[in-house]
Amino acid sequence: MTHLGEGTLLELLDGELAPDRRGAADRHLAACAACAGELAELRAGGERASALLGLADVPAPVLRAQANFHRRRRAGRPLAGAGRALPRAAAIALTLAVAGVAAAVPGSPVRGWLGGATVEERPAEPVRLERAPEAPAPAPAVGPLPKAVSILPDAGRVRVVVSGSSPELRVRTRLTDGPNAEVHATGSAASARFRTAPGRIEVVGAGPGEVVVHLPASARTAFLEVNGRVYAAKEGATLRSLQPRVDGSAAEPVFRAGP
Repeated sequence: MTHLGEGTLLELLDGELAPDRRGAADRHLAACAACAGELAELRAGGERASALLGLADVPAPVLRAQANFHRRRRAGRPLAGAGRALPRAAAIALTLAVAGVAAAVPGSPVRGWLGGATVEERPAEPVRLERAPEAPAPAPAVGPLPKAVSILPDAGRVRVVVSGSSPELRVRTRLTDGPNAEVHATGSAASARFRTAPGRIEVVGAGPGEVVVHLPASARTAFLEVNGRVYAAKEGATLRSLQPRVDGSAAEPVFRAGP
């Protein structure tokens, strides 16, 4: 079997692959686990920044620019106006974006630095001694409520990406007859944040609970990616495990997020 070259995979990621070649590439990826894994590794180079900065909600255009820069540099593709100023400008833009987010967070030291020059000292007010109210009875502890998200495939393609999660997180995967891709987070995993895009679900920062991934059997291609590696892929009418499972069966494998 002839595999897809890295240039073709990068064009596919950048949306630059011609329509007549894209169909053939999609069919090849659905049948070739090696090329699907290589595509996931290339995408991970751009998404690792999103996983690390996901909790800060860095604006998407900054992350996309950074991801494209790293992918093109790794593949040796020329960059318009490339020079020493471009990496420095990218670093400055990303630093300013993170600083801007940090300054907006209550209690952030950055916010204190920015406002320190304009804070006026006020005279101390007289202290009033008052009887402290009785503390209310503590509310019963309630664990995180289950969370779920559902999307339709995009042009027959579905990808579920799990990143920045606890190493003890369990990820259960199965093919379903429904038209949608679904992700359910239970227990401590319900602390995760969900992001969606056409044909894509991202699960960021899940705790050591369980995430259940439903991949539609009707999709042309469907992948589960955990921390930059493809763990499972739909091949025809079956689900293939690409990493060792810790529980479950071939039809419903259970993986652990950590090594």
